[in-house]
Amino acid sequence: MSGARAQIRSLVLSGDTFDQPTEELRELQLEAAREAFTAHRERIPLLRTRAEETGVREVTALDDLVPLLFSHTSYKSYPVSLITAGRWDRLLRWYTTVSTVEPGDVDVDGVRDIDEWTDRITAAGHRPYITSGTSGKVSFLNCAAGDLSFLHDILEHLTCWPDPLPPKPTRRGYLLAPASGPMRSIDGFRWHAEIFARPGETRLLTDDPLRVSDLMSSALLRRRIAEGTATPKEISSHETASEAREAELDAAVSAIVDDIAAHRDEPLLIAGMNNQQFALIQALRARGVPDGGLHPDTLVLSGGGNKGRALPEDYQQQFAAFYDGVRRVRSYGMTELQGSCLACEKGHYHVPPWVIPLVLDQQGETLLSPEQGVVEGRFAFLDVSLEGRWGGLISGDRVLVDFSPCDCGRPGPAVLPDIQRYGDLGGDDKITCAATLDSYVRGMIHG
Repeated sequence: MSGARAQIRSLVLSGDTFDQPTEELRELQLEAAREAFTAHRERIPLLRTRAEETGVREVTALDDLVPLLFSHTSYKSYPVSLITAGRWDRLLRWYTTVSTVEPGDVDVDGVRDIDEWTDRITAAGHRPYITSGTSGKVSFLNCAAGDLSFLHDILEHLTCWPDPLPPKPTRRGYLLAPASGPMRSIDGFRWHAEIFARPGETRLLTDDPLRVSDLMSSALLRRRIAEGTATPKEISSHETASEAREAELDAAVSAIVDDIAAHRDEPLLIAGMNNQQFALIQALRARGVPDGGLHPDTLVLSGGGNKGRALPEDYQQQFAAFYDGVRRVRSYGMTELQGSCLACEKGHYHVPPWVIPLVLDQQGETLLSPEQGVVEGRFAFLDVSLEGRWGGLISGDRVLVDFSPCDCGRPGPAVLPDIQRYGDLGGDDKITCAATLDSYVRGMIHG
């Protein structure tokens, strides 16, 4: 990667990544957007088709990006039947329509399940990150080797911004996660442990890998139960397996809780999704660990993980109370982004320079972003750093973005803390372009 995109990537190593002159950064971002569009247009069939259909031949202004943005559903627009029927060649054809992977790059001969399919893509030099799959389908988001390297740089140099931690392995580590699996959070937790935890002193929730097939089959069964189409035998088998798995995880969490309580006077690394963190906090309190009772050099990583799990409305306040006085990463992000929008001293989530924020109307059709001030709408963006896929995406989040200078003294834009998913606000979360994009994909993989 060269030019403006490489220059923006290099800002992760600058004195203050999030404090760049506004006008200079806007010009650099627009040039980087042009470069990204040129680089990906010929390599990603869905982007090329979208550009041809909408008549966008080059990016001259931010408005030109809006018709080129993919829906957040585009990365799970494959038919589930390709997986259940073992059509791994067709699934690979789908994947090559939404990523820079070439069909000839990946050998799918003899693939037995979806986990082996993702392993084959990884072996070909790419990394297919997945999302949680609560809807019954996971998203597959391709990362090239350069994307993984850049993400590692972000974790090493920006953890705990605006007061970044020095990359020293001085902590005892606890990762509330499987040993491995194609999820960005799992890789991120592991890389944080490599950077900030003492060698050989990291405990995992389980030594088993996360299996995509288990994730998808459970989600699909939950959907069939909700629809009333699951058989009693399927439900009984699922409940038995789930109870056994829950018992194993409860025992693992209990052992971690005991170990944290015994070592709470040492610097610790505690990483897990929000629902896991909440359960951990409740258990530690029950063991007699008071709020603010951990070593001040403890590093806590949490976020996401709320889908399908009810947390109390004050869970963030409970996190802040229990982890009072420790180093805690506060951010707004998603798997589709490289890194996250990190919280400044005022609690506003500053957008990293390699991400161009685009606030759209609820239908995802019109750009609302002003030059200054606060705008409310659907969060969309172009991540110009990505090599493995097109970084333009329309999310499912309703946000308020402040494009004026922040109260912390740094320039905007910054996402304000009041973030909600349109799907949780009532009504249908419909994005105008989603159906069109899905129809493109169906034509490509069956053509």
